[in-house]
Amino acid sequence: MQINNDRGACCCGEPGIVYFSQAEFERLVDFLGKTRGLTREAIVRDYMRPWEDSYTARDDFEDGHCVFYDKGCIVYGVRPSQCRDFPFWRQNLRNAAAWRDCAKSCPGMDQGRLWTADEICAIAQKSRI
Repeated sequence: MQINNDRGACCCGEPGIVYFSQAEFERLVDFLGKTRGLTREAIVRDYMRPWEDSYTARDDFEDGHCVFYDKGCIVYGVRPSQCRDFPFWRQNLRNAAAWRDCAKSCPGMDQGRLWTADEICAIAQKSRI
């Protein structure tokens, strides 16, 4: 399977939960503190919502875009595993039809680097989705 990770279409459209584990959130805080001078409090207030044991990215925009998307991902280097693992989520790997359905709305799928079955399996096994 091939994917091109630099498209960003999955970051715009339908809103949804983008979960940051506690470790991922700490990397985000460190990154935004260094690159944008933001405090932890400002990051939580402006970008996040509490979720389970950590946070999710805000998803309250009418057009459904990710709070971290602005002509590209502003936190790409520290994006959560949920974003890094897409589209190799178990739900998209169930069968060829599920992959094709997802690819209809993702212009980066079936393009770019060819991933091995072992790489895909490793990603899917650790994925929360």
